[in-house]
Amino acid sequence: MSTITAEKLNFDSTLASAVILRDTVEFPITERTVVVNLAQTDAFTGTAQLAPLPPMSSTILVNGTVTGELLLAITVQSEGDQEQRARDLGWQDFYGADGPVLLKSPQDTIGTILIDRRAVLRQPALPSAPERFTVKANLWFSPAGTDCGIHNLHPFIEVHAQVSGLGRMQKFDEKTHASLYEDQQLSPGTTNPIPFCIDLDGTFTYPWHQYRADTDCIWLALEYHAA
Repeated sequence: MSTITAEKLNFDSTLASAVILRDTVEFPITERTVVVNLAQTDAFTGTAQLAPLPPMSSTILVNGTVTGELLLAITVQSEGDQEQRARDLGWQDFYGADGPVLLKSPQDTIGTILIDRRAVLRQPALPSAPERFTVKANLWFSPAGTDCGIHNLHPFIEVHAQVSGLGRMQKFDEKTHASLYEDQQLSPGTTNPIPFCIDLDGTFTYPWHQYRADTDCIWLALEYHAA
């Protein structure tokens, strides 16, 4: 069994516990936990029969063990009045009084991993050349019915993992809700399957996109920055 100690992230709190597991072998899971594989190698979960957890994907475990190179484990402590509890913790009010309710936890830098853009972005024309990327993470909260803002600029590779509630990642042709063309549903334990960006001459290029909260939601943003 693993003797690895779970490393608390700076947004670990009474709202949602959040820890990192590094190079862990058969780490025991004893309560309902969202486990996200941050690495570019398969992790493995299960009890008597193990199953792979692919890179940049997630699941909910309620028992058993997890083995992997770099894992993030989140457990929601309670779903009662998440907005007020996030405000009490000092989460940043991203838009303030003039926009939708979008609260951001502190961001933590987790470490570096090797990423091959050709494989991760599904672009066979790119050269196969693993590079060092710095992994950063934070939590977000929005209440039911919130459109969190259509945008298209990120200088990093981004994916989102749902922690609680029901939400979605949406893509648009223009910066208008009427131009919606893809609607990816996210339930707890789900990560959007492929990063939205492509590499154009070394720049990460995104379509117009946003997160939408169908119910009160907490979700995890993962950023992979070229080191």
